[in-house]
Amino acid sequence: TLDEWGTRYVCSNSNHIQQVIYPLEYVSRNPFFAPTGMIRSIAADGASSPVFRISPPEPWRIVRQKWRALDKGYRLVINKDGGWEFIPLDPSKPKGAVPTEYPVGYFTSATGITIYLGDAYPKRFHGNAFIGDVGGNLVHRKTIDREGIQHVAKRADEGTEILRSRDNWFRPVNFVNAPDGSLYVLDMYRETIEHPYSIPEEIKAFLDLTSGRDRGRIYRLVSPDMKRRAVPNLGAMTSQQLVKQLGSPNVWNRRTAQRLLWERGDKSIAGEIRSFLSVCENPTGRLHCLFTLDGLGLITVADLKKGLSDPHPRVIANTVKLCKQFAATDDEGQILKLVLGVDSVNPHVQFQLAFALGEFADDEVASAIAQLMQKNANNQIVMNAALTSVGNNAHLVADKVLSKQEYRRSSGGRAVLEQLAVVLGSSKEETHIAYLLSSCLDPSIEFAVQQSVLAGLGEGLNRRGSSLQKLVAAAVTSDSIRDSFRESFERAINKATDTDAAEAERLAAVQLLRFNSSDGILDSLASLLSARESQQIQLAAVDSLLGQSDPSSSEPLVKNWSRFSPVVRRNIIVGLVSNKSRIPTLFDALESDVIKSSDIDRDIKQQLLQSQDANTKQLAQKWLDAEIDSDRAKVVENYQDVLDLESNDARGFEVFKKRCAVCHRVGETGNAIAPDLNSVQNKSEADLLISILDPNREAQPNFNVYSVITEQGQVISGIIKSETTASLTLQQAGGKSQVILRSNVDVLRSTGLSLMPEGLEKDLSKQDLADVIRFVKSIKPLEK
Repeated sequence: TLDEWGTRYVCSNSNHIQQVIYPLEYVSRNPFFAPTGMIRSIAADGASSPVFRISPPEPWRIVRQKWRALDKGYRLVINKDGGWEFIPLDPSKPKGAVPTEYPVGYFTSATGITIYLGDAYPKRFHGNAFIGDVGGNLVHRKTIDREGIQHVAKRADEGTEILRSRDNWFRPVNFVNAPDGSLYVLDMYRETIEHPYSIPEEIKAFLDLTSGRDRGRIYRLVSPDMKRRAVPNLGAMTSQQLVKQLGSPNVWNRRTAQRLLWERGDKSIAGEIRSFLSVCENPTGRLHCLFTLDGLGLITVADLKKGLSDPHPRVIANTVKLCKQFAATDDEGQILKLVLGVDSVNPHVQFQLAFALGEFADDEVASAIAQLMQKNANNQIVMNAALTSVGNNAHLVADKVLSKQEYRRSSGGRAVLEQLAVVLGSSKEETHIAYLLSSCLDPSIEFAVQQSVLAGLGEGLNRRGSSLQKLVAAAVTSDSIRDSFRESFERAINKATDTDAAEAERLAAVQLLRFNSSDGILDSLASLLSARESQQIQLAAVDSLLGQSDPSSSEPLVKNWSRFSPVVRRNIIVGLVSNKSRIPTLFDALESDVIKSSDIDRDIKQQLLQSQDANTKQLAQKWLDAEIDSDRAKVVENYQDVLDLESNDARGFEVFKKRCAVCHRVGETGNAIAPDLNSVQNKSEADLLISILDPNREAQPNFNVYSVITEQGQVISGIIKSETTASLTLQQAGGKSQVILRSNVDVLRSTGLSLMPEGLEKDLSKQDLADVIRFVKSIKPLEK
């Protein structure tokens, strides 16, 4: 859905309101930059926020619970308040409480979102988001703060919902802004909405999963004092009359009038539109005037000037968007002058300017992008937008940033220089890369700035299978630049090994050493694996050793295995299996019993056992405990006694930290990669057991693992976090993200499996399972 300014919102299951931050049309322009968070959750109360359902549990759930109660020697009774109780069949047993075992309390199935833009409700409803939760039989409402580029959505109705039903068949899947200013609710109306795998086969045999397919309906949602009013027949109006409707307070009128004017193609109406543009008091009406002129092919430089001088910043921002389409024919530079002349500091205007500048090829643009970056140094969203506008002029933009001493010294300036260097290094513009290298190694440039540029160039070159050393050998002809390059890395060695230096400075130096394998660097990195060093320094040293092209860089990692913590060990294992040339090192260590099969997490074992390389798969089957029962339903059945064990949530938290936190996050612990555990907190213990032991039964496709093999032999597994026409971003268990250029991909395949591996029963005792289930059930909303 779109708001009146063109912002897009989407929803997905538990993640009930998300904002599209970076439109694909802009991101696709720069094949060497992939901004993080293209689509972001904007709910202030969390992605799977609380909801207030009033519908009873579905009949099939009651039947399932009655069976479970009987298995435990109880009879299920639903009291007058709707609560569930276990009444013992044996009078000597105590009565038991039954946990809620149906989706209640949190969003589980957001299926449709619409921004209300009508004029029939009170003003406080305008711009609100209406979201249907089909599993909860309700409609949720959010107010939206649109001051910043990334919006903030907050619950509008405390302790209740704008619309909720006691009818289990009520399934609100979408909404439409109606001609009379109200909102239409589209009710799919189905008896069963759950995934078929959620329902036991014994019960499913008695259900028609398509029941209700002939009963969908549309409701008109009205406010209590709303009176039905006549809807104007816009199709019968003259073009002159339609122009006036462009300023209507009702979005249906505005959009329909614009569509009809465009369909008629009556270019004689241009004067009427411009006259109305000058007097229209509604800023969205003025916006519709400009876009109607554009749609009819009638917009002029004068029209754009008028839009850019509008008192409303969102009209200015959208006019900047209109300007960019004329960039290709702007031979005299008129449009560019208009764009460069926009001086609004409003973040929405700055954001759109950052995108628009990338459409112009003039040399002046590099300076404008650098200035915009400096002006928005603390706004990462605008910075990312500006980076999408960087193309063949990346070296010029970087040079402009380097020329601004105060800016380049700041943390924001160094960060943008590093990202510009990544973009440049990923390209094949060797002359431009050598130009930036020469600029950054000038003696007047601070060492910290040089580190940022060199690290960025190294990362970009690695992405396309090259390296800094190869570049210096092939493209740099100046002996002084070669000497400066060598001196920079010598300084990095000294800084990395200086225990008196600040840790942040040491980390930056250690990370830079990844991109050079000259004499002394491997030994220096190996010395940082000492237990005397902090975990962060050790992890950085591990990454830099594994980033070396020399296979012998793995030796100190295996040699010192016994002294590493579990976190460091996991990073080493991930690094070894992420490169085809290093995988034999892992199996050699397993064979010599330096590394044990139990040291390797289940998700990595699954990756090796699923390998497309026959030799890797054979060795994995030999050295890893590969005997995973493929009949997961049988495994679940064999572990039912877990549900009868006494359990402890404190012990469960320890199990969570050890086995689950690599992908799940609760409070400040873990990584937010897999689904929010708040969204499953109200599942029954039996359902949670199924989720743990049979993770692929109901796995969401967006959490399936993909495996990428690059042209250089890198093996990267993870879920696809984002993708553009030129790159993929994979998020791995543990939280690390990897950007991979499509041009560098040799093999891309879906494993068809969830990020959560099968076979966890091999690593968890039955008591562990009982405790971690207890912990998940104990999670409180504030721990999101």
